[in-house]
Amino acid sequence: MTTETTAAASTIIDDPLADLQSRVSDLELSKTHNDVSAILQKERADMLLHLRKIKEAMVKEASGSGSGGSNGGGGGSSKELEKLRAENKELKKVNAKQQYRIEHLVSNLRGALDEGDKQ
Repeated sequence: MTTETTAAASTIIDDPLADLQSRVSDLELSKTHNDVSAILQKERADMLLHLRKIKEAMVKEASGSGSGGSNGGGGGSSKELEKLRAENKELKKVNAKQQYRIEHLVSNLRGALDEGDKQ
C-alpha cells in the first residue's frame, strides 16, 4: 500500500463518524436517484400513452378521409369537409343552369340566323 492509501484508510478507521456520514449521504443520494428515476419512468409512460392516442386519432382521420374520396392531402376537419361538399353541390347546380341557358341561347341564335338566311 502506498502512503496515501494508508493515510486514507487510517482516516476512515480513525473517524467512524465521518465514515457513517459518508455512507448515509451515499444512501440518501441513491434514494434520491431512485425517486427521480421512478418519476421519470412514470412521466415517460404518460407521454407514451398520450402519443399513442395522437397516433390513433391521426390513423382514424387518415382512413376516414381516404374512403370518402380525395382530400387533397390536407388535414381539414370533418366540418370543413362537409362545408366544401355543400358548396361544391351548389356550384354544380349553378353550372348546370348556366349550361342549359347557354344551350338555349345558342339554339335560338341559330334559329334566328337560319330565318335571316331564308329571307
